[in-house]
Amino acid sequence: MKTAHSLFSSLVALSMLHTSALANDEALSLENVTITAQKQKENLQEVPLSVTVFQESDLEDRNIRSLQELAPYVPNFFLFDLGNMGALSPTIRGLSTNVTLGSPTVGLYVDGVPYTSTIGYDVMMEEVERIEVLRGPQGSLYGKNAEMGVVSVITKQPNNEFRAKAGVTLGSDNLREYTASASGPLVRDRLYLGIAGKHYEKDGFIDNTYTGEKYDDREHNYGKIQLRYTPSESLDISLISSRLKYDDKALSMNAYPVLDKRKISSDAGFNKSVVETHALHVKYAPNDYQIESITTYKKDRDYRLSDMDFTSSVGYHTLQDVAQRNLSEELRLSTQKDHYNWLLGLYGDHGKSQGGYEAFSPWPGYAGVFRQSQKSRSLGIFAHAGYQFDSHWKLSGGVRYDRDKKSIDDPSYGVQGDESFSEVSPKIALEYRFSPETSAYISATKGYHSGGFYVYSAPGYSNQYDKETLWSYEAGVKNSLFGNRLMLNASLYYMDIDDMQVLSVVNSYGQGYVSNAAKATSKGAELELAFRASESVTLLAGAGYNRTTFGEFSDFAGDYKGNTNPFAPRYNYSLGAQYRSIEGFYARVDWMGYGKMYLDNANAYEKDAYGLMNAKVGYEADSFDLYLYAKNLFDKNYDSEGYYGRYTYLSKPREVGVQGVYRF
Repeated sequence: MKTAHSLFSSLVALSMLHTSALANDEALSLENVTITAQKQKENLQEVPLSVTVFQESDLEDRNIRSLQELAPYVPNFFLFDLGNMGALSPTIRGLSTNVTLGSPTVGLYVDGVPYTSTIGYDVMMEEVERIEVLRGPQGSLYGKNAEMGVVSVITKQPNNEFRAKAGVTLGSDNLREYTASASGPLVRDRLYLGIAGKHYEKDGFIDNTYTGEKYDDREHNYGKIQLRYTPSESLDISLISSRLKYDDKALSMNAYPVLDKRKISSDAGFNKSVVETHALHVKYAPNDYQIESITTYKKDRDYRLSDMDFTSSVGYHTLQDVAQRNLSEELRLSTQKDHYNWLLGLYGDHGKSQGGYEAFSPWPGYAGVFRQSQKSRSLGIFAHAGYQFDSHWKLSGGVRYDRDKKSIDDPSYGVQGDESFSEVSPKIALEYRFSPETSAYISATKGYHSGGFYVYSAPGYSNQYDKETLWSYEAGVKNSLFGNRLMLNASLYYMDIDDMQVLSVVNSYGQGYVSNAAKATSKGAELELAFRASESVTLLAGAGYNRTTFGEFSDFAGDYKGNTNPFAPRYNYSLGAQYRSIEGFYARVDWMGYGKMYLDNANAYEKDAYGLMNAKVGYEADSFDLYLYAKNLFDKNYDSEGYYGRYTYLSKPREVGVQGVYRF
């Protein structure tokens, strides 16, 4: 940490030494970005918080299709690929989410709508205006599922401007992707409609020697419709519905160890997930106040058949079927003045989950039907405020009270009962602005992840676990230098984690239990840079360093004190260079990578550090764009071999393709 502290001090000194020798040429300036990370409009460089923002153009330039493809560009953000896009495990600053727990530690919100489940934890990038990735605990505003951060997706709103476009991508492994969107007024100044859709299809890259076909084909379909009504300047009402369906074959995984990871002999395997979301969003802003309501009904289903012995005989197959429904409401009252702002909010949700799994096996003790149902109710009350004392000092903070009640009915294990969890999550931040271009901040925040019941507990082990809490301390600097040609942001953080929720796997088929056995610490540093070198050339960089270790932790298999938390890369980085000429020629190259990470609590299995290169060239006109692109250009193998000592999750091979976009 001494090296990181020295770097941090040097950045503060550098930011203070810059002068206005370079003229403020608007053509060379980076765009000023407005965000809503704290549920009110603020300038990115004036928020005492580590935030990475992707505008629509950033997503298109990088050819980002999913959150998994976005993560490497964010310091200390990692999405572990569990073999299919319907199940991703997010990690921010070294704390990961076990996907089987059901609720993430990194909150995902789309236009304020909470995604409370790890099923369908992803976003289709159609009609996205921007994505904000908030790092560190956000519980004072977002509650129980934001212990390690928030991914907030803001989509384009239909208005008086007619917009329409269609896109086609063709690529490796018979990739076919078709996208279309349109929006505009039905009644000018009053009623607007927006629609978007996507179809994605790609052959697998694992050969199934038993069937003679590919083992892991992928097919995704997405549709969204939004009706917006503005009867007056102060009232804005939107009704939004979307449906995302994954219709995939088997997981991109194999046994461990195995001689040829990309060949398998299996007679079973599919993964089907459906996520439906319906939301009513109302904004009413009379005078200087705004009242905002977000009402959401969300349902999803995860249905999958997995061959866990990876042979053509029935050694051990599992059929999982889980359906979830959630109804939520968030109500906020806020105001913003020149020197102060405040926000009050109330949140509640009611959820229900039904399902389980069937295990098929000729071996005694492994076959059976395991069914259960769970219900949950949550209440959150929160407040946030900021006060600008003068041109230099600003104090902000907030507090939230959350109460969660969960119940379970599990006839398979004869378990019935309910548990309640509650927590107060405060935050305070102090910001000092050295100049209009440079500021520094310090903050202290409490994070909270609710307890619950583990669906897949092994026989003889408890399926209940308690809440997890942490305190996070952060210091950062933000700079917009040389006439806003250079953005340079950096931060340091330290976290104390209590009652850490840890999964322990007890048998060769992935069954285990979750306990609150661990104390842990997480510390690290982050850096982001964007430089407009000329009117045509932009350079970008990002880096994160993290060290998350168990202070105290032991389970049935051993003592892991001092071990590194699994699925927490030691570091990550991204470097990018982009050229865009006024004549329409475009070129971009990105180099990104992750450091070594462990795949189990004992740190017996590890994933080596790796780096990937993406490239894109093309021509852009007023009404159309044409590109040639490559992802993982050098076909780097970065398989996760030894996931909890039992499986290998396979990395995606090189993808090369062509893209075309037409704007109407």
